[in-house]
Amino acid sequence: MLSELSNLIIFAAVCLIAALLFIFSLKSYLMQVNVRRHLKKELRLNRAEIRQTKGNKAQRFEAYKRVYNNAVYNGRRFRTRRKQRKYEQRLNDELNLMVKNPLTALFSWLKSVVFGAATVILLLSSLLFGSIAVDEFRASSLTLPTVNPQIALKLDSDFNFDLEQQVNQLLNMFTEKPSSFNVEKVATANIAPVYKESDYPAAVTNGEQLGQAMAYHMGQFESDFMIEYYGDATDLQQIVNAAMNWLEGHEPYLSRLRRELSWQATDYRNGYVEFKIEVTYDMTAEQNALVKGIVKQIVSAMPSDLSTVDKVKYVNDYIVTNTKYNLNSQESPYTPYSILVNGEGVCEGYALTALLLLEELNIETKYISGEVTSGELHAWNLVKLDGEWYHLDVTWNDPVPDQGSKVFYNYFLISDEQISKDHFWDTAKYPTTASEGYM
Repeated sequence: MLSELSNLIIFAAVCLIAALLFIFSLKSYLMQVNVRRHLKKELRLNRAEIRQTKGNKAQRFEAYKRVYNNAVYNGRRFRTRRKQRKYEQRLNDELNLMVKNPLTALFSWLKSVVFGAATVILLLSSLLFGSIAVDEFRASSLTLPTVNPQIALKLDSDFNFDLEQQVNQLLNMFTEKPSSFNVEKVATANIAPVYKESDYPAAVTNGEQLGQAMAYHMGQFESDFMIEYYGDATDLQQIVNAAMNWLEGHEPYLSRLRRELSWQATDYRNGYVEFKIEVTYDMTAEQNALVKGIVKQIVSAMPSDLSTVDKVKYVNDYIVTNTKYNLNSQESPYTPYSILVNGEGVCEGYALTALLLLEELNIETKYISGEVTSGELHAWNLVKLDGEWYHLDVTWNDPVPDQGSKVFYNYFLISDEQISKDHFWDTAKYPTTASEGYM
């Protein structure tokens, strides 16, 4: 957050300086062009008379004086007295260069060319750095991409400005590679769908086992199913609550993809209950199978010599470089299908996609649902590396508007203290992170 704000200030300041220099250069260039235009016109009109004065310095001086006076008159416009004197002095200097000898005439022409080139360069520089400043403002954590299309703005006024570091970043920004990995999007046409089923528990006698049985059916994206329960049935609502808590803690992917869930129970006494459950989902079974196939393909395409932290970085880079933040996506923006197939979605889709990829890599990870400073709901991940937990917010590492292969790392493997400046969650439900960020 702090570095992004200082980056914004740096680029905005450079843009302002370049714009001021452009204005100054443009004024000088226009004056140079105007002066040369009037002088060339008068020299052309008085060419015959000037030729006749060859060898007579007094007559030649009078002829050039006439050229100068006519140029002053023809170039007359409303100016302050000071600016008029400056203009007349510029006419006089330029005329001396143009008529003194061929070398000075060439120098006068080159000066016009240099002024013109400098003006164009400064214009392009001001536009470039202005564009970068706008992108930094829109794509950094100053703009908070959440599930709400109204992007919230948050400025942190308490920051340390490291001038040397910022200058180095400015000098290196055109040579640094946006990503050290080849993270081209896999072709979905060649993906083999994976229809993987969860194991059904040997018996369903408590809330946890009921959750496992629900996960079995929900893993196949069944819309309605029945589960036989044998056990204590004194409080059915408590049993269902325990099952939902187990699903949220152990099967966050399935838990988050359900849109609605309703249940009815028939208690036959003697400890036997039939649970009839109806579920609607944000994805279909076919879409889920394709997502699981894409996940395996992405993992198999990774370089084989990556360290664990590089694998996490690869996952972050793959999602960011192949996804545009878009609430109004073609498919439900909350799903990995929208992220991996259509390349668009919102934070929940980002976080679930990261969850699937990291689990496929056997990297311990968790899905966090919380809020951001603006009060909007938000989702991200916890990742365990070297025995310590770290936050990973892939959504906020993705520039908005999308910048192709550009990837941010402000929310890559950071601590509770670092992310708590703008993220809020139920800390009792999740493990505490390392005291400092991983990087």
